Amino acid sequence: ELPRVPEASSRRSVLQTAAASILLRPAVSHAAATPDAEGFRTGAFGREEYTNSIVASRDTNISPREVYDSIESQFILYPLEKLREQQESGTTQRKPRALDVGAGAGVSTQVLWDIGYREIDAVDWSGKAWERFVVEDPTASCPSSVNFYELDDERYVDMWRSQGSRSFDTIVFNFGINERKAVQFAKELLEPENGRLLAPVNVQNDYWLKQVYKVYDGEGSVVKVLGQDIGAWAVQFQPDVTQDTCQGIWCAQFNGFQKLEGTRLDHQP
Repeated sequence: ELPRVPEASSRRSVLQTAAASILLRPAVSHAAATPDAEGFRTGAFGREEYTNSIVASRDTNISPREVYDSIESQFILYPLEKLREQQESGTTQRKPRALDVGAGAGVSTQVLWDIGYREIDAVDWSGKAWERFVVEDPTASCPSSVNFYELDDERYVDMWRSQGSRSFDTIVFNFGINERKAVQFAKELLEPENGRLLAPVNVQNDYWLKQVYKVYDGEGSVVKVLGQDIGAWAVQFQPDVTQDTCQGIWCAQFNGFQKLEGTRLDHQP
């Protein structure tokens, strides 16, 4: 049975942490899977701090607390509620499924687990923060239904397509993206009827200095724009490392990221 959705009073905790079993490259150690009853926990949970903008840390990969606080949980909870209705009517017994893009140290993954998502793919092109806070941290735990992939989002989509994987009830992005990417992910990877995607989207295409949260449905339509600022703060997110226009210390010329050449997100076999 699907876990009960938290009341509105627990919205502040809606996107803060989760840890997962590991499907990493051989060079990265694997976390031992724990029973689902123990839940997903990352050692990074509780380390978030308030700040007036994101000062991205290459050591921890943890966003400021206002990023998690500002997410209006009803949009992430909506697919859970609809899936519960289907379970109660006997039309499905599947578990709620989420994709956490830019999972970093696993904080957003834990939040998704805590609110009821029981199958989670956590994706990040660098596995260093995940290894530190999920794999190596003695306080962390990772059920077998949570999997980490050390891939950028474009390589992950290629893998997802090749495997014919099931779509997601919820997709959460933890870095700034252009609207085209948000729409494409929503159209292709979301459950078409009740799926929801939440992402900080650039206010202008390729302008990486300001984003707003947008919520999309399975048709790629905008359901809600969550204001011009993130909470009471003007938050600047890390830019999308896969884009040629990426600017700053998080981009390929500084961090060694290698883009998947000759691949377009909107290409489908």
